[in-house]
Amino acid sequence: MKFSKRLVFRSAGKLYMLVEHAGVLKPRKNAGVPVSVKPFPKHADDVSGDSCGDVCDENTQWVIMSPYLDGVKRGVLELEDSCGDLLEVPVSYMAAKWESRINWRIRRRRCETVVAAAKLDHANMPAVEILCFLPKDDKVIWRIRIDCAKELRSDIAIKVGDGLCREVPFTSYPFETQEVALDDGIEIVRRFYSLELPRDLKCFSVVACFGGVDSVSGFASVDARLYHHMEHLMWMRTNSASDDEERYRRWYKQHGATAKQLALQADTTFSYMPMISVIVPCFCSDERYLERCIASVLAQSYAHWELVLVDGSAAASDVVQRVVSRFSDDRIRLVSLEGNEGIVGNTNAGIKASQGDWVAFLDHDDLLAPDALFCYVEQINADEAMDALYCDEDAFEQEGGFKWPVFKDTVCNLDLLYSHNCVTHFLAVKRSMLEAIGLSCSDVAGAQDYDLTLRIVAAGGKVAHVSRVLYHWRCHADSTAGDNVESKPYADEAGRLALEQHFAEREIPATVETTDHPFVYRVRYTIPEPHPLVSVVIPSKDHIDELDACIRSIMERSTYREFEIVVVENNSTDVRTFEYYERIQHEYGQVRVISWEGGFNYSAIINYGVSKASGSRLLLLNNDTEVISPDFMAEMLGYLERPEVGVVGAKLYFRDELVQHAGIEVGPFDVIVHVNQDFTRDRMGYRGRAVRPGNFSAVTGACQMVRRDVFEQVGGYDEAFAVGFNDADFCMRAYEAGYLTVFTPYAELYHYEFTSRGRETADAAKLVRWEHERDLFHERWRKYFTEGDPFSNPNLSLKSAYYALPE
Repeated sequence: MKFSKRLVFRSAGKLYMLVEHAGVLKPRKNAGVPVSVKPFPKHADDVSGDSCGDVCDENTQWVIMSPYLDGVKRGVLELEDSCGDLLEVPVSYMAAKWESRINWRIRRRRCETVVAAAKLDHANMPAVEILCFLPKDDKVIWRIRIDCAKELRSDIAIKVGDGLCREVPFTSYPFETQEVALDDGIEIVRRFYSLELPRDLKCFSVVACFGGVDSVSGFASVDARLYHHMEHLMWMRTNSASDDEERYRRWYKQHGATAKQLALQADTTFSYMPMISVIVPCFCSDERYLERCIASVLAQSYAHWELVLVDGSAAASDVVQRVVSRFSDDRIRLVSLEGNEGIVGNTNAGIKASQGDWVAFLDHDDLLAPDALFCYVEQINADEAMDALYCDEDAFEQEGGFKWPVFKDTVCNLDLLYSHNCVTHFLAVKRSMLEAIGLSCSDVAGAQDYDLTLRIVAAGGKVAHVSRVLYHWRCHADSTAGDNVESKPYADEAGRLALEQHFAEREIPATVETTDHPFVYRVRYTIPEPHPLVSVVIPSKDHIDELDACIRSIMERSTYREFEIVVVENNSTDVRTFEYYERIQHEYGQVRVISWEGGFNYSAIINYGVSKASGSRLLLLNNDTEVISPDFMAEMLGYLERPEVGVVGAKLYFRDELVQHAGIEVGPFDVIVHVNQDFTRDRMGYRGRAVRPGNFSAVTGACQMVRRDVFEQVGGYDEAFAVGFNDADFCMRAYEAGYLTVFTPYAELYHYEFTSRGRETADAAKLVRWEHERDLFHERWRKYFTEGDPFSNPNLSLKSAYYALPE
């Protein structure tokens, strides 16, 4: 029979051939190279509206797809004709590469039409699609989707072949199964998987087979070009503001104060014009760095300041005096000490010598943006009740080469502060507050700014943030920029001591430990005796395998034993479910099952379960979770011993051990998002948010611990949110009532998301309900969408869940 190639090109890891053949073509079973064959429509308009021009007679054109095999010069694709006879199609991959470049250049619309045609004809399911590339140490997680016709409900077999189509070992993690109605009315089953493959496997194919001898199959493939493209897309999706230095420098140039703005600022008169004392302790100062530091203060658009230079090395060096002599400005004051009194003593000497209403702290080798003091005074005039100020900052090695921007939360993130000094620069403190709390002691040398901030917090002071990059931290061998602990080895222990003293002052029983990361601390809270009872409330309907794994993981792994498990049964239909309830209650006396007779309303089920629970602490838990860390319950419980904390969330992982939940931000993509999702366990994320405790506007209700008094005070879960947004709404109502929501990375569980109910977007009725609840959430929390999430920064992108800069 006549067989001729009409078009050859590659796309998305596949080799496409449009061929003419007067008869049926189909893949040969058990062929060495996976092949898919689809009929090419007689009328190209059926596919894309693009005229193909020379379409041949009906039933004579076919689209053949196979993996594009990098590194292979020639190969053979095995097909069968209508008689079952073997038809071998030779392929030159090197030639195909060049043909593809030409065809995409001069016949792009035809190539696009062929690709579109290959996606049609659902009767020939399954179809396999590579969704995303996710790095996992020396492995790669490839998330894939497999669509098949509803009648193909038999077990699925997945095979992976390398660039030579040799079978390679892999690990598969099933995610979820959906039943989806497509636009053309065809109903399909959609399955999602994660495949864990070696990092260096850059050319491979994934084949999905259904059935036995007469199996049907589909495939997807990746070549080196697609591999690197998807790797880049992953980086683009997950990068943060500090990952792209050139992009940040462009951003800073666009957002820094202009000469015209600085001139207008200089002419501005505030109703309150405080004197700002800028304290600069100097010891063994670099002459060039100090000169630039002083020049940055002199360049301030706000003029009512004094610069207090404290020279702790006067007896051994005249550097500071020599530098000061180059400036003629009576606002510069030099305090010469007889000897070095250490960083704390030198700083305290400067505070005592200063005369300002506010005292600010500047390192002798760093720089201020020219509008720094103006922005601070503007903020002070907006709220005179504040006691301390800090701003966003960045770092540099060469002036102008700014990098590593630190965009801090709009409000002071207390639990992040308890992990590390997330306030840092440019700290300014009202003098009356300094007088009230006293000066720092020498035992916190190297962490005196951290100590001051913590003591202000302990005194109930108001700490505010200015969302502008106003401080530039110079990186060099003797600075602590970039967590250079070697430059000041005592500073790490000083910070731990300052934090420990803070908890003692607040009368909160806790111990503070240093960690493997410099200047980062682990707080362990003491749980009171007798231990409070924790009621674990688990809504459930059927899915007894998942529920059993959840319950047994708690019973067998939790080191904290003062708990009960309350399973809220909601209209199960499988008789085995009720048999299981009897068994599990008989096996574990701490488990009891109660029944909610109403329809599915997650909030109502939670509220009902809480009403029947006995504990003063409530752990709201999904039935598709499983404990990883044995001390998870005690870890979460400890935070609730602080009176300002109302809700605590855990770090959750997908089956493939990538992050499912590490806190929720309100606003990105005009909804709520799980930040830092799909990270590996140890990937820090921006400002360490994925691996350090911190405050968020919300944490997921899949694992959420709450004080009962807080739950009752805010009225529990709002039953207007039957399915979605109820957990975030609850956390935000708790915050409005004065309680913080904490995420802790030290409480770890798996969350096999969508196992029980399925994704809202996979079902039309669920999607309508989700959209209604989203609109309700928008209406209630409008200010979060207009003013921004207080636990994020207004300079960051609302099109990222990873704290990126806007485009």
